[in-house]
Amino acid sequence: MDTIKWLLDGDIVIQTLTRQYLLDETMHHRNGGLIQRYLECYDPERCMWRNSVYSKKWVSSTYTLLELKYMEIYPLHPTYQAATQIVLDELWQNKGYISKTKQQDMCMAAMVLSLVCYGQFKNEKIYEIVDYILEYQMGDGGWNCAYNSVHNQSCVGSFHSTISVLEALFDYESNGYTYRLNEVKKQTQQAQEYLLKRHLFKSLRTGDVVHPDMIQFHYPCRWKYDCFRALEYFCKIHYPYDSRMNDTLTLVNESLEKGWINRGKKYPGKIHFSLETGQKGAFNTFRGLFILKHYDSQAFQRFISAYHCDEISEESSVRLHV
Repeated sequence: MDTIKWLLDGDIVIQTLTRQYLLDETMHHRNGGLIQRYLECYDPERCMWRNSVYSKKWVSSTYTLLELKYMEIYPLHPTYQAATQIVLDELWQNKGYISKTKQQDMCMAAMVLSLVCYGQFKNEKIYEIVDYILEYQMGDGGWNCAYNSVHNQSCVGSFHSTISVLEALFDYESNGYTYRLNEVKKQTQQAQEYLLKRHLFKSLRTGDVVHPDMIQFHYPCRWKYDCFRALEYFCKIHYPYDSRMNDTLTLVNESLEKGWINRGKKYPGKIHFSLETGQKGAFNTFRGLFILKHYDSQAFQRFISAYHCDEISEESSVRLHV
């Protein structure tokens, strides 16, 4: 199977991601295909999806915007801008306090920061969120939404919260924000080590897999963690290879043995529409190849070579007919 050609025959979103990140072609934002379908579900009067900022999973504005961000909608698109402004206004009020004693959920704060930074917002609330994130990092380097829970308080990091914060801080730095940047970089390094010390999915205490879902491909990831999402993050920041990534890289190679990766497990909840049909998962296959390109170039080249050989054969055929 020519995996690259199969991806290039898919939705315009997958085509663009494949050309940009696997074939190193310069691409511009193309708001067609699945992106356009999401935009058609938008309510311009309320500036949101399904009349919900967050609570209606997975059709609320927050989760829809996260999908559009991953698909790389043009960040200054008026719909993205208007909907993200509503999310910011609704989910971050009173410097993050949702009651007299309780502040916003850490994962939600990270999601909001990620969305507004991608949209290149200029708003004082951004700095409030950064202050909040930096203040409540755990001693082990991670973050945890349960740091201030009344009934289930935790003093250790969570994979889920930590990856959400790391992605948000990457969006913050890569979009040129500089407020408390040295501290952001320092605490980012501690959080990266939190994941790597656990080989991206293992208990630090027992060495066992923390949860079976963490070693399965999912798309969209929602707020959930899997080890492939962690490696995608490390790819995006150009983090050097670390031997503690090996177990996850093995899983990626095993998943790609048939030339594609399954669509993966779905998280329960409402969706706007099905992104893919059938067993093959174009998004997960793209994710796997993106990881291999950065950390296992030999394996990645096998897929690229098949694509280039096919291209050469087609060109030769054209010349013969001419």
